[in-house]
Amino acid sequence: MTKSQKSEIEKYTKEVLEGALFDFLKIFEEHEAFKIKFQNENTQVELVEISEMLKAEPIVENGWINRFSAFKFSDTK
Repeated sequence: MTKSQKSEIEKYTKEVLEGALFDFLKIFEEHEAFKIKFQNENTQVELVEISEMLKAEPIVENGWINRFSAFKFSDTK
């Protein structure tokens, strides 16, 4: 596989995963019946309440994926 082919696969894989993650997190913002919480010892935090736009958090520049992912795409957009 050439570098160009690898870059194309990375680009489209990233787009598909970002879109799927965006749609999945959108469920939590739009439907109060579904909650996503973080618990540290005795403290629970509802992520929708502390985020301005949960669904976009992972994919925006300097969002969760860029800050916390061990794998970095060679093509950032």
